[in-house]
Amino acid sequence: MGIYQIIAIHSRPWSQREIVFFGSVIMAVALLLLAAAGMRRIKKSQAVSVLAALVYIVLVFGSTVFTRGVTDRQFELTLFWSWREMLAYHDRDMLQQILLNCVMLAPVGMLLPAAAGRRVRPAAALAVGMLLSGMIEASQFIFRRGLFELDDIIHNSLGCMIGCMAANAALHFFLQRKSQRAGAVKAAAA
Repeated sequence: MGIYQIIAIHSRPWSQREIVFFGSVIMAVALLLLAAAGMRRIKKSQAVSVLAALVYIVLVFGSTVFTRGVTDRQFELTLFWSWREMLAYHDRDMLQQILLNCVMLAPVGMLLPAAAGRRVRPAAALAVGMLLSGMIEASQFIFRRGLFELDDIIHNSLGCMIGCMAANAALHFFLQRKSQRAGAVKAAAA
């Protein structure tokens, strides 16, 4: 089952109220970021990264909480139950669900260094992932929109951390290349 099918199965279309609310939040944050960039408090690239992360988070919340149908309150508090089930029954659908949960917050992790304007410690990215995923899972439980799972929090948080580590590595690589080019130009000028 692809990501599109998962979203299509679990989600209804966004209501006009949801579009207006989340659109307003995004616009307000965009204006604040524009003002901060205009006053040179943050770089334009940071503003764009924060806005991209916000839009992505809104889409994730939309597909995992707000557009799902109401069900009974459900929870699974057993750690790594999904792994046990996947290994015991060779359940490929469960493996896919685990992997998709790991990937879900990786884009947020990838945007963290750009939003911060510097490298971000993996532990900080893990904490951001835990906070966001905890909010998603708590919202699913409170609004009766899915299964509250500790495994999802773990998988989402790991994905956020791995995304951040990949972005940190890319940032280090590009800064190192920039430094080498500057050194080469300086050596050629001497």
